[in-house]
Amino acid sequence: MNDFKSLNGSSHKQYTQQQNFSLAFLLRMINGISDPIFLKNDQHQWILLNDAFCNFIGHSQEELIGKSDYDVFSKAEADVFWEKDELVFTTGITHENEELFTDSDGATHSILTKKYLFKDDLGNRFLVGIIRDLTEQKQVEAALRRSNAVLKQTEADLRQQAQELETALSKLQNTQIQLIQSEKMSSLGQLVAGVAHEINNPVSFIYGNISPADEYTKNLFSLLELYEKHYPQPVKAIHEFTNLIELDFLRSDLPKLFQSMMIGAERIREIVLSLRTFSRVDEAEMKRVDIHEGIDSTMMIIQSRLKATDQRPKIEVIKEYGNLPLVECYAGQLNQVFMNILVNAIDALEDSSVTGRWTTKKRLKTDNPRIYIRTKLLTPNQVTIGIADNGLGIPENVKKQLFNPFFTTKTVGKGTGMGLAISHQIITERHGGSLECISQPGVGAEFIIRIPLIQQRQISNP
Repeated sequence: MNDFKSLNGSSHKQYTQQQNFSLAFLLRMINGISDPIFLKNDQHQWILLNDAFCNFIGHSQEELIGKSDYDVFSKAEADVFWEKDELVFTTGITHENEELFTDSDGATHSILTKKYLFKDDLGNRFLVGIIRDLTEQKQVEAALRRSNAVLKQTEADLRQQAQELETALSKLQNTQIQLIQSEKMSSLGQLVAGVAHEINNPVSFIYGNISPADEYTKNLFSLLELYEKHYPQPVKAIHEFTNLIELDFLRSDLPKLFQSMMIGAERIREIVLSLRTFSRVDEAEMKRVDIHEGIDSTMMIIQSRLKATDQRPKIEVIKEYGNLPLVECYAGQLNQVFMNILVNAIDALEDSSVTGRWTTKKRLKTDNPRIYIRTKLLTPNQVTIGIADNGLGIPENVKKQLFNPFFTTKTVGKGTGMGLAISHQIITERHGGSLECISQPGVGAEFIIRIPLIQQRQISNP
């Protein structure tokens, strides 16, 4: 401590050789420290600086010794430094402050300065300051905050879109059930097409943004790893917040979350594609289409009705597709026929659940309800589609009236009796084919559709 007895306000002649040696030794010692260090007298003048401080400020020792903050910094910055220094001189309490200063190149730095009061044996007061440059750390933190804000906004947008999609799908499901019950199939086709189109837009937004959002998240974690690598001992606030949000868990769970969202979005896209394939509203004219795609899209729409219930097990669907070429037809209308017949088959199987027994073709009892779908090219220009169930079958007196308008065996509110009548009209009048039902009580029922592969008008053309 005697090294500083006459340091404040003394002239160079008063230094002894021992004091000069001690001062030089002290200077060499602090020059070995990478953090900027300075010493001020009670006149707020620099009297001792290490090389790190001079390099940081952008001025030499000769330019700074004996000078104050007002000789180097702007008045606004110097006022702040002077006030903080005076607080230490006045109270004697060590202070740690975050401050801003502009170096000689005009660059603004964010610094953390710790200031101590030091007294020598003669009572002279000195201020020792140690500076830590926080500029890069602040930039990283700001980048993390911006990235987190972007991520949160993206997540909020995705949640909003998902909520809107869930609402739209719920409305679609309710509308679909109502239309199936009332068997207004032409209206259903147009509605399904319109809703599928509306759903497709938010689905595409979600599907298209999941991968970038996942990539952004990976980049954020990479940035965080770099931050942890270069700043292994973060400030207390960061350490506490890291524990609060369970960062390690977020790192492992967030990729799984995005993966589940991707799977869900892909499933929704498949459903939308099935809805659009089923409706075919934009195909008002006859076109050559894949009949199997139409059947599959219809099955997708009624998939929920095939699931197991409290009254019966899951309905098995057995497809026996033949090798069919493209068929010329009104695809949307044909899909409506498939829908009518399949819904009737499901209703028949649910009615059979009262006894809990379903049949086979050989009149053997089986425990599982089934629907069989078979397609075949009968002749070079005739396609057959058979849809059968292993329910209790249809009595002969009922079978004779199946295609009569307004005839129904369903309870009030479950059917209008127009579904099969409209289906018969579509097949016979619109496609020049036939629709018949083969059934015996206790054996199940099969509806057989036969339509031309190519319409007669084209065959007759030269």
